[in-house]
Amino acid sequence: MSRASSLPPGIPRLLARRPHLAAALLRWRNAYRFRRGRVLCVAALIVALTAALVAAPPTGRALRWLAGSPPVIFLISACLFGLVAARRQARIQLDAASSWLSALPASRSSVLRLVSRILAGLVAAACFVGLAWAGGRIGPDTARLLVVMMAAGALVGTLAGLRLQGRASKGVVGWQYAMVRRARRRWATAPSLSPLSCWPVAQGRVFSRPKTTAAIVLMVLLSIPSGRHDPPGQVVIAVAAGTITLFSLFTLSVAAVRVAADAARWLAPTPIRLRSFIGAFVWRVALKQTAVLAVVIFLACGVDYPRALRVGWVLAVAYVVISCLAASVACAWAGRQAGLGTVGRGR
Repeated sequence: MSRASSLPPGIPRLLARRPHLAAALLRWRNAYRFRRGRVLCVAALIVALTAALVAAPPTGRALRWLAGSPPVIFLISACLFGLVAARRQARIQLDAASSWLSALPASRSSVLRLVSRILAGLVAAACFVGLAWAGGRIGPDTARLLVVMMAAGALVGTLAGLRLQGRASKGVVGWQYAMVRRARRRWATAPSLSPLSCWPVAQGRVFSRPKTTAAIVLMVLLSIPSGRHDPPGQVVIAVAAGTITLFSLFTLSVAAVRVAADAARWLAPTPIRLRSFIGAFVWRVALKQTAVLAVVIFLACGVDYPRALRVGWVLAVAYVVISCLAASVACAWAGRQAGLGTVGRGR
């Protein structure tokens, strides 16, 4: 008797040890089975667009020009396939940490999944060149040169994309905003609350991301009066830089208040004292704001030295104190609400 398999009918038994590939094939089969009309319409639309693009007169001229400039097609292919490889590698590593298929006692097929996506794109590009050759748009030598240069660019771009992705892709979603991305060796035996201070800093970076900062800077620059006596360029640059700096300081203070509740709920099951929680949470925020304000005062001294020393440091100290007090009050309130540091917890 043959051994029973848990794979659905229609899935090759060779994929029993490749659960991700089996799941991908099953998704495609279910899409065709339950949404056959939509799949056929999309396929027909892709075929029609490809045929129209191949039949267009500019396509042949563009392909012949690319064949006459091999470095151009090589660079384009390397950049595109490098981007695909980097994104695919990041997706595979994310699935390894979050997909329920990772718990199965089977190979994750990371290399095969990566190579299959690269080969699929290369085959699609080669088929397009082949259709252009079959339609008489380009000659056989031109088609052969294009395919070879695309294959070479795909190989180099894939290797470069994986190299650039490197170890940075091992983080979770949004890792680029965090300052502590990987666990230290001694955290299991000597845990510390110091990484807790990275929470508000990371959230502050999210709040002050370029998309939001650009809108604020644009509104400030549009409010500068213009006319016969336009402000000099250095004034506009100084206003933009000051706006970015002040906005980053403000978002950091808001982030400290915003993240306090989440941090308190996360540490609620532990016997950590409220004072330790507040100190570990606030110190990096205060240090970063102090450093930024010190640089601002130093630059302001080059414009008006007496006034910068007389007024600047007072405003800087006042802002840092108010920001730390607001964060401390938010931490204390969140800690009380979550029951952090309750005496006799766990008895």
